[in-house]
Amino acid sequence: MPGPTHTLLDLDALPGLSIAETHGSRVYLSGDRAYKVRKAVRFPFLDQTAVADRDRLAHTEVRINADLAPSTYLGVITALVGGVPEPVVEMRRFAEASTLVSRLADGRVNAAMLEQLGQRLAVFHAAAPIRLGGGAAESLARIDRNAEELLADFRDALPARDLWRRTRPLQASVLLHADLLDDRAAAGHWREGHGDLRADHVVFDDDGGLQIVDRLEFDPSLRTHDVGDDLAFLLMDLEARGARWAAETVLAAYRTAGGDPGPPQLLATWSAYRACVSAKVALLRHRQAPQGRAADRAHELLQLAGRLAWRTRPARTYVMCGPPATGKSTIAAVLSERSGFPVVSSDVVRKRAEGVRLTERAAPAAYSAARTNAVYRDLGLAAAAALDAGADGVIVDATMGASAMRAVFLDALADSEQPIFVECRVPRAEADHRARMRLHDVAAISDATPAVAARLAAAWEPLDEIPAAHHLVVRADRPLAAVLDGVEQWLDTADGPG
Repeated sequence: MPGPTHTLLDLDALPGLSIAETHGSRVYLSGDRAYKVRKAVRFPFLDQTAVADRDRLAHTEVRINADLAPSTYLGVITALVGGVPEPVVEMRRFAEASTLVSRLADGRVNAAMLEQLGQRLAVFHAAAPIRLGGGAAESLARIDRNAEELLADFRDALPARDLWRRTRPLQASVLLHADLLDDRAAAGHWREGHGDLRADHVVFDDDGGLQIVDRLEFDPSLRTHDVGDDLAFLLMDLEARGARWAAETVLAAYRTAGGDPGPPQLLATWSAYRACVSAKVALLRHRQAPQGRAADRAHELLQLAGRLAWRTRPARTYVMCGPPATGKSTIAAVLSERSGFPVVSSDVVRKRAEGVRLTERAAPAAYSAARTNAVYRDLGLAAAAALDAGADGVIVDATMGASAMRAVFLDALADSEQPIFVECRVPRAEADHRARMRLHDVAAISDATPAVAARLAAAWEPLDEIPAAHHLVVRADRPLAAVLDGVEQWLDTADGPG
């Protein structure tokens, strides 16, 4: 007598079926169960075209997620997918409304939940296996590998010049902190972490339970890194979703629980790197499903990577200075967009002190020596206040044409870190042309007429008292993008601030 036959579960026939899809898998959702099926795909960082590899990865996924999501992963089964048997990870289904992403979207997150998350990650990292190696060389290699993959596959979406802008500051930061990175690896901070810490992988049950799912299973080396790098993925993802406050709460709780994720500049480096990796994944997804918003997501992540890269640089205050009509206000505005740093302007400080509208001409008395000194004092105080209020950096827009003015500003700023002075220059004829054009601009804030611009240019005092490593002269009659690219490149090379 033949034995009983076993009928395989047919995922396509599940009642109430819905499917969620990523670049590497499909998740079949039905009732209180979720079934994860790996796609037979190959990427530079993943090859699961063979069924044996998909089976191995399924079992690995169940095993490594037991620490952070013990009640979610039930095991590996064989099920029919499109009529073909496939290894499938069976999971208890959680409500999408319970994910941190959904809770952030509708305001169902409080500080206690985020503190629980930070504490749980600190405990997880403390217990995670320590791995040999790591440090600066491996950190640099990962940044370079990600850039190589972006260059090879997505040059249409991310031109080489833009990729260079995203990658160069990260390389520079790793080299600047090479000794610290090596010391951290030697001290046991290089561990086998989660590898894919994102807000949609964090689940808060209504009864207060916390599950952190989807630990990266396909390459152990990609979940093995400095614990700060692992945490930075989540911090970046929260900020990308407009919840920097949540990232700061998680980070504070992580530190309070004994976690050591490294100093802010390293966290910014890792976060910017994670934003670039996530952008690559979004571009992969866009190729699979062009009708979605993955391309927009990739663009947003690359913009975030650029802002985060500014936090890796050693200075906090950037002074755009030069005679009137040399383009410093325009450059300051574009730099603010790139960096996310606020702008404090001498024109704005002066006119607010005089009680006139920004586009209204101030009286000549507003430009007396005494009032100008007061403006530069208040300018320094305003920049210091922005930093004290939590700004990662600040951009100052002012002529700074005399050493006495600069001394007053620096004394009021009272920052232990030397600001970077970017001195803008254009040919005299170009400055005169710009000043004349501004006379007809009803939105212009500057009061400098062509005659005033010429007089202040003639009286300009060189910035000899500013250390050479903190003083950059730029020709501001080039295209804006080229000017800003040059500033960033200088900051990221040996010629920049040390």
